[in-house]
Amino acid sequence: MSLKGGFLLVTLLVGSIASPIEDDMSIFFDHTDPSARLVGGSTAGQVPYIVALTNGVNVRSLLCGGSLVTSRHVLTAAHCIANLAPGGNLVSSLRGHVNTNRFASGGTTYTFSRRIMHPNYNARQIKNDLGFLVTSSNVALSNSVSLAALNFNFIGAGVSTTVHGWGRTSTNGALSQNLLQLNANVVEGGQCRALVAQRARALNIRNVPTVDPALEICIFNSNGRGTCNGDSGSPLVRAGTNQQIGVVSWGLPCARNAPDMFARISAYRSWIEQSIR
Repeated sequence: MSLKGGFLLVTLLVGSIASPIEDDMSIFFDHTDPSARLVGGSTAGQVPYIVALTNGVNVRSLLCGGSLVTSRHVLTAAHCIANLAPGGNLVSSLRGHVNTNRFASGGTTYTFSRRIMHPNYNARQIKNDLGFLVTSSNVALSNSVSLAALNFNFIGAGVSTTVHGWGRTSTNGALSQNLLQLNANVVEGGQCRALVAQRARALNIRNVPTVDPALEICIFNSNGRGTCNGDSGSPLVRAGTNQQIGVVSWGLPCARNAPDMFARISAYRSWIEQSIR
């Protein structure tokens, strides 16, 4: 994916949001059509900790994904929420939806009272790309709505993972109305750094951030399968569990034979635990 305004850079995998916020974000994000999935993904079953973050009260436009980690805290990517408080307060039309696999309808809806940005979030290098949205009231937990278990172990190469999202099905494609999932293995950090740089050169994408294995997890399935716009902020878990190990952050043009990058949960234990007290 290429950025708007003629900037060729990596894509932050964010969805759409209405003006005037969109104008502020346009140099960073290639916005999705509000009608937008994981490339090469399959239909997901029940994911009790997934949260659809949307803009709009009567009609929902997908912004990003997120995960419920306490009854008040939704974990997402910092770039998803960086421009949501233009006057100091969160935009009033921001909503979070649980207990639904369709971002545009169904489920239980919550509003948010504030956000928590990682203090060292670097938009240019896309590092420390984590943030929280704090709900205005407690999210009711049940058999169908439960918490992601944050896994603070360092996750190395070869681990099988699952990512969920509603993002584009292809570059410039439509959003998925239904939640999708994709399984992929963790790629060793040095190999990931080399692969991303190599593919960026082949695709003639400049100014690509350097992968930092200490801060980021890379996963790769195959050419034509990966994350895309709208998947930002969604959780990466160890396959077959609710153990969250990463947050969708950034990538090269959608599923173009390159790993995708996720903020590494284990790198931020102190900040996370302090933020959700």
